[in-house]
Parts: sequence; C-alpha cells; structure tokens
Amino acid sequence: MKNFELDDKSYNELLNLLNNQHFTEIPANPSDMEFLTDDWWLRDTAVIEHVVKRDGMWEVQLVFAHHLEPEKLIKRIITRYTCKNKAELNAWYMRRLAAKDQRGTLKVNLNDFGFCSS
Repeated sequence: MKNFELDDKSYNELLNLLNNQHFTEIPANPSDMEFLTDDWWLRDTAVIEHVVKRDGMWEVQLVFAHHLEPEKLIKRIITRYTCKNKAELNAWYMRRLAAKDQRGTLKVNLNDFGFCSS
C-alpha cells in the first residue's frame, strides 16, 4: 500500500487557506445558540420510550418529539438495567412521568417525516 503524498504546491495552498481562514469566517451570534434555552416546544412533545441492548445491558432512552414538527426532537439516555423486563417496565413508567399529556394522546406519525420508501 502506497503512502499518501501531497505535492508542494497543494500543500502550500492548503496552508494558505488555513492561515486565512479567520478572514473568511464570521463570529457566531447569540441567536445561533438560542435553541439550547428555547425549550417552549417541549411542553407539546410526545414522549417515546426506547429500550436498546448496549454493552450487555438494557439502556432506557426517552425521545421527546414535537407532535406538530416531528423533526424537532431530543433523545436522552436515562438509565441502564441488566434485565430486559425491568428496563421495559421502568421505561413505561418514565414515559408516563415525563409526558405532559398523561393520557398519551400526543402522537408522532411516521408519515410526517416524509420518508421515501422506494
């Protein structure tokens, strides 16, 4: 297998671009990070529990998805269990506790994502 080689002209151009990068980039605005504190949409989320086997344990994950904009979601790893049944039971309880709508009427429809199946 041959080692990767870069000629001098390309190498110098790459260094030049890296050195001048601070001229082409613009600093971020505070509004660029507002999504971290702008959590108003979490009150209208459907909570979906997800149990996954990882590293020999059953991991409980909760997914918070907005019921009108399903692309807006957050996934959080909650805890791990050694027993699948215990993980599924606790995931169900955690979903009920985390859901703003205890009846579970807020649902996310898979068709809202606009996936193409062909």
